[in-house]
Amino acid sequence: MVFGYLHEALKIKNDNLKSQVLDAQYQLEELPDSYFGLFWLYTHDYLYISRSVENILGHPYSLFEEKGVAFLQTIIPENHFENIYSSLDNQAKKIEEGPEYLNSHVFLKVDAAILNQDQIQVPVRYQGILLDARQSHPVSYLVLGSWIKLESIKSSPLYEETILKQFKRIKTAYIQDNQKRFKSLSAIRKISQRESEIIKLLAQGHSTKSISEQLHISFNTVESHRKNLLHKLEAKNTAELVYKFNQI
Repeated sequence: MVFGYLHEALKIKNDNLKSQVLDAQYQLEELPDSYFGLFWLYTHDYLYISRSVENILGHPYSLFEEKGVAFLQTIIPENHFENIYSSLDNQAKKIEEGPEYLNSHVFLKVDAAILNQDQIQVPVRYQGILLDARQSHPVSYLVLGSWIKLESIKSSPLYEETILKQFKRIKTAYIQDNQKRFKSLSAIRKISQRESEIIKLLAQGHSTKSISEQLHISFNTVESHRKNLLHKLEAKNTAELVYKFNQI
């Protein structure tokens, strides 16, 4: 589902933070020669995409709305495709190495091109910021990204900075509205592989005795890991522990 407003797509609850995101959205939409979108990497559905994409590239907005990032991929020239995705993937992995990487304002960046409605290549710069992550395999990132015509960046050096400034405002508001979630995400990074195995088995309804038999470790070792997990995720009991883990 593509939302009409960015704060709706981000499910921001606080009214003051909604206003901040809405103002940032309006600031971004007033800029010519660029468009921006919000999507979960690897699901490829846009949660939000600015209508300016139609003016810039000529392709109907409905194609981006209905087909998501999959349509964007069809209008990236073949000679740019591999470079874009390999470069962004490597940059994302580098960002993830930081202990509090989701709180950082490090940007993804790569120069590329997009085909307009006349199949003419439009040189652009892609810039994105990681807002959130799902602990899937591979990890899926919530990305806020913009495509900017390179000619606009060359003619106005502040153009790019203006977009980055508004992206930072949006990310800061999103983090503030989801403080508990980001605290849990930070805790998840401190969970060991063994603890991760145990919490997944707990989520499947296995008892301590069953887990100890499956993992070939003692009953007391499982209990020790469970208590550590309760502490790390600040959960009162196993049910709350599993719930918090599944929400991340």
